[in-house]
Amino acid sequence: MATGSSARTDILDAAQARFARQGFDGTTIKLIAADAGVNSALLYYYFRDKERLYQAVLDRLVQEMVRRGVRRLEAPGTPEERLRGFLELQGEIFGGHPHFYPLLLRELVDHAAARAVEQIKLVAATMFRRLCEVVEQGQREGAFRGDLDPRFAAISCVSMVAHFFTARPAIGLFLGHSTQGPPRAVVQAYLRHAADFAIAALSAPNLAPARARLKGSAR
Repeated sequence: MATGSSARTDILDAAQARFARQGFDGTTIKLIAADAGVNSALLYYYFRDKERLYQAVLDRLVQEMVRRGVRRLEAPGTPEERLRGFLELQGEIFGGHPHFYPLLLRELVDHAAARAVEQIKLVAATMFRRLCEVVEQGQREGAFRGDLDPRFAAISCVSMVAHFFTARPAIGLFLGHSTQGPPRAVVQAYLRHAADFAIAALSAPNLAPARARLKGSAR
């Protein structure tokens, strides 16, 4: 049986998967303990109750996303380059944590985000704010359209990738695969498309034709 920090990690991993599949109300401590290969007493040693365990699962996922997302948005480069890097990172995070969006979607549908308010506020105050600032910088520099609300533009950019992973079973069928979703190569191709699509939508009108010509000549 795992002990120490590995036991805590095993519990969080098991809880993350269970909460994503069955939601908060449909998940029990007994099921999580069995999935993690520990007894309930050890689980309660690390987490006083199911509520605290649920919060720990959300904190771990959201804090990793925020940390990596802010780092990518603050990396050297133009607003376009940082936006592209951020969207690629979203794909890495959601692909590496397949339970992330099912878990969050269940929370939104079942509880109107009541148990994730603090985590969402953290995203809003850090990563989302920084993404808006990248859009605003692009607007000041003339690379992005100035008639767009940066907040709406940021939401649109995030949504393109988020929906792809949330609707993965349906997307898999749309693209001729299975409910397991499209293969990795197709996912990577979609992430490139999402970045191209976002940048094309944001680009100032006088720059869009020039970029299209440059892209065509590079082929």
